[in-house]
Amino acid sequence: MSIQCIGRTLPMTLLITVLLPGCATAPDGTVDDRQQTIAEGAIAGAVLGGLLGAAVSRNKASGALIGAAAGGLIGAGIGSTIADRKAQYASEEDFLVAEIRRNQDFIQEADAQNRQLYREIAQLDRESRRLTREYRAGQVSRDALSQQKAGLEKQLAKAKQIQSLTEKQLTDAQQVYQESQQKRGTQDQYTQQLETNVVELKETQKQSSQNVASLQRVYDNMAI
Repeated sequence: MSIQCIGRTLPMTLLITVLLPGCATAPDGTVDDRQQTIAEGAIAGAVLGGLLGAAVSRNKASGALIGAAAGGLIGAGIGSTIADRKAQYASEEDFLVAEIRRNQDFIQEADAQNRQLYREIAQLDRESRRLTREYRAGQVSRDALSQQKAGLEKQLAKAKQIQSLTEKQLTDAQQVYQESQQKRGTQDQYTQQLETNVVELKETQKQSSQNVASLQRVYDNMAI
């Protein structure tokens, strides 16, 4: 990734870095450990998202910014437990509304990242096959093939990160849904919305897994 691309990623990452610590500071100036953990997760997510966006987008600038924004919100789920989130709300209804919104935001952004990566996988496959053929024919150096494989390895790691975050989000959503179902019943509006979240998150997880599997095949086919 070029220095120029990294520079374009930094403004959004820095914006999130500046804003989130404020959420982790209590009125007396002390730092809330739980909020700090969430903030750090969001910053890490922003970096991951920015790098992923720049890596898989033909438009490097816009790709990095979109990735940083999405990664920041997706990453905010890291380190935040259901009990932590529930403790922030005075009523169960407020908590459920927040969880439903949290799921919806995650689905929207994870799906956007998955779609972007899915569109690029075919191009990556074609480029990798071409380089492999040219290497075997003695038309390109081993270094060119090694660089392509190293790039694929990085993208595969990022795809696995998205898959892991999706699995965590799905696990949380299923737990909240089951608790709501038991306490409020299947006909409750919040229970039904949570059920919809779970169904959609399963689809998001499926696409994440497919992207990981596809990238793994492309990577494995590049024998050096």
